[in-house]
Amino acid sequence: MKKIFKWFKKNLAIIGSFPDKMKVTIVALFVMFICFISGCNYHKNHSKCPEITTNTVIIHDTIIHNIVDTFPYYIVKTKEIIYRDTILREVDTANILRDYFAYHIYDRNWKDSLITVDLRDTVTENKFLRNEFTYKILRPQTIINYTQDNSVTYNSYLYGGLSIPINNINDIELNGLLTFPKAYIGMGYQPNIETFNVKLGVKLLSFKAKK
Repeated sequence: MKKIFKWFKKNLAIIGSFPDKMKVTIVALFVMFICFISGCNYHKNHSKCPEITTNTVIIHDTIIHNIVDTFPYYIVKTKEIIYRDTILREVDTANILRDYFAYHIYDRNWKDSLITVDLRDTVTENKFLRNEFTYKILRPQTIINYTQDNSVTYNSYLYGGLSIPINNINDIELNGLLTFPKAYIGMGYQPNIETFNVKLGVKLLSFKAKK
């Protein structure tokens, strides 16, 4: 900003030699440029970007999962039968039959840092009668939520600009617009003819931006 004022002071004598209408145009352009730079600096220092907050949630699995021992979840089939060649001399047939028809219940457990598994088998007549397979996941699930605060909104904007004719640049117009969600108002000034004009408008269509 200091460099701009320094340049303007340095060239003020040259600008003073121009015609009056051109002087007004140059001064007006300079003022609008200063306003633009000031507005940019003000917005940069006073309008903060939306802040992104991170929220980490750790969820522990409290459910004991049970796999049902019925088709199609659990299928039992005989893979192989191995017969022993050596048979004991003294055989208690009644005890063997009693053990054959008995219900043999076995509990097994596997556990590491990720999962714990419990298996209960019920065996009778040399085959599985029932199986209870349960497991629980021990490692917690981490969910990271990113939240962006977009609560800062603007309902109106002030614009400053130029209307530059293609054929005759002397008819240049300085204008300013105050815009609203559904309309705008503004004012323009043409130094060549020393005339002010008023601008009014309303919103006709809205277009959705493509992502």
